[in-house]
Amino acid sequence: MKKVVIIVSVIIILLSIGVGVYYFVTKEKTDNIKFKEEYEALNGESIYGKKVLSIDIDEDNLMKYATFDEIMDVLESGTGIIYFGFPECPWCRNAVPSIIKAAKEMEIENIYYFNAYEIRDIKELKDGKIVTTKEGTKEYYKLIEALGDFVGPYDGLEDESIKRLYFPTMVFVMGGKIVGSHEGTVESQEDPYKTLSKQQEKELVKIYKDYINKIYGTCDESC
Repeated sequence: MKKVVIIVSVIIILLSIGVGVYYFVTKEKTDNIKFKEEYEALNGESIYGKKVLSIDIDEDNLMKYATFDEIMDVLESGTGIIYFGFPECPWCRNAVPSIIKAAKEMEIENIYYFNAYEIRDIKELKDGKIVTTKEGTKEYYKLIEALGDFVGPYDGLEDESIKRLYFPTMVFVMGGKIVGSHEGTVESQEDPYKTLSKQQEKELVKIYKDYINKIYGTCDESC
């Protein structure tokens, strides 16, 4: 009888471990697949009056959907790479393949993905006065504060003190300290509705890899 109890206990433990492993793997896979489907779903669609860039995204793309609290944890005390973007953004669609390529070549664990589009404010300059047509959420303003000088001024307002998070923005954090950020793609790209050239892609991948190396490599300030 005692032997039977031991066998049953072992079986229960093994099943529990199996369920735990299955849940973990499935959750990670779900994030990857969700990201792939979210971005590829717009292939061939017209947005903002133009046909968006069609992109193919690997299933093992390393993207991890993060909550606002998770993003703040990384910015305040964590280490990791954060991608701020959204699927309809033409510049984002150009940057994503290079982001994934750089991350995979550097063999990092994941990229935190946060879509901050809906929480941003919208401001404009009217008759010399700054008018807010859409107020940002409290989370957005907290995020802007946390990013500090790693986000630039709001274009067109003629006030350098007002910041805005533009997309795509990559933020690289080590031990709660931002070691660098990169907005957009490369300076030579003028039309986000056209695919980056091989040379432009190579340049962008290197930019990302240099920042990643600052976090996970043996890079000094000269990187």
